Amino acid sequence: MIAIYTRQSVDKKDSISIESQIGFCMKEISSENYKIYTDKGYSGSNINRPAFEEMIRDIKIGIIKKVVVYKLDRISRSLLDFAHIIECFDKYKVEFISQTEKFDTSTSMGRAMLSIVMVFAQLERETIQQRVKDNYYQRGKAGLYLGGIAPYGYNKVQTFLNGKKTYMFGVDKEKCEIVRHIYSMYAEKSKSLGVIARYLNIKKLKTNKGYNWTPTTVGRLIRNPVFVKANADVYVYLKNKGAIINSDINDFIGENGCYVYGERKTKTTSKFTDLTNNFVTIAPHKGIISSELWLKCQYRADENRAIKNSGKGKNSWLSGLMKCGYCGYAATVVNSRGLIYINCGGRKNGFCFERKRVIYLRDIEKIAEVKLLEKIKSLKNEFYVEISSNSKEVNDLKIKLAKVEENINKLIDRMLTLNETAGSYVNERINELDNKKKILKNKINKISIEKSSQRIKREDLSEYLKNWDNYNLEQKKSVAKALIEKVVITDEEIEIVFKI
Repeated sequence: MIAIYTRQSVDKKDSISIESQIGFCMKEISSENYKIYTDKGYSGSNINRPAFEEMIRDIKIGIIKKVVVYKLDRISRSLLDFAHIIECFDKYKVEFISQTEKFDTSTSMGRAMLSIVMVFAQLERETIQQRVKDNYYQRGKAGLYLGGIAPYGYNKVQTFLNGKKTYMFGVDKEKCEIVRHIYSMYAEKSKSLGVIARYLNIKKLKTNKGYNWTPTTVGRLIRNPVFVKANADVYVYLKNKGAIINSDINDFIGENGCYVYGERKTKTTSKFTDLTNNFVTIAPHKGIISSELWLKCQYRADENRAIKNSGKGKNSWLSGLMKCGYCGYAATVVNSRGLIYINCGGRKNGFCFERKRVIYLRDIEKIAEVKLLEKIKSLKNEFYVEISSNSKEVNDLKIKLAKVEENINKLIDRMLTLNETAGSYVNERINELDNKKKILKNKINKISIEKSSQRIKREDLSEYLKNWDNYNLEQKKSVAKALIEKVVITDEEIEIVFKI
């Protein structure tokens, strides 16, 4: 029996119909003993097609002796798949005819020509794939919608952007309040991803895909910059994470969220965890989380990731505050055979050897606790703790600062290719920019101190004193980070620098 195989991926005006394919194939058939196998809506990129698989089964049981197609790419666009198919045809002594290309596999020349044509079919497929990929990246660069379901807290809204019909994210008022609550809970530090997931599940809230919440899905939501009102601080954070920023820093005005797109290093890596060589573009939709709250959550997530990877950091309520008094690097906790002591980043990197004795964590915590509680008792009714200002004025200054830093880096790179005379001029320019950088930093610090502060009242201080001994590790961390700037450690003393 003769098999006629037809396939059509999508029914388009410029694609040949199944009926037309059958008509062309019938020209190669002289007998009435034939069977038509049709796969409609299936791609030629693989051979997982029901009618095709049925035809192969019929070949293997000896029913089919000849296969006729309208064109080679109806069978497959993959050279590897096609080679396996031809091997199967040869094994079961089945002739193969392409009506359009006039190939006859019963001859060696026909088989050779067949392979050459399939090379071009494979090339065409790879060209289409590259074109689709390039178009995807161009759409992302232009801020156009990249497909998929809307993230939790948003829904899809049809719109026009740069004259093109597309979608953007519109706010789901009820869900966006839940998103804000999730960020607030995580920022408290007493709420882990698991605790937040359990809270959401108890409330019978589902993800956008209708599933229960897990620590992973909560973490992915917190990491996603689609929610943030992206400003200069967010720009710097994402860039430091290795992201390639398509949008100009002037677009980071603290209003819109961000799209992130690109290839993951591995299938198991969240695309928001490692942004190396991923792209970021300012999106057309409005963000719903302040940059300050979003960044606070990112820093906590970064800290937790470092703790998870190293097995350290949960041994002390002073984690993140301890600094080496000799090199200035962060001092971390080491737990070795039951002995818990501190080590600094400079020592681990092989350049800080000033410290001559082992300093145990319990000794540091005892001194820090006494000094902290004494400081609380000495305070008046209320005081202020500086926090970062989120004003437009500060954001504009941070944008200028980022541009100055970029220019300095570019000039440093250029110095490598310049002669001594030209290099001296470039060096002068770097010094000018460095002075400008210092002036901008001073302005930012001054405005932050003058315009942005957090008031802690006497009632809060009394609460700290009364409950200190009953606080768990996370609660003590919260108090310490609210009041302490850093704990500077040397062999001779433990210095507590307060934020007051």
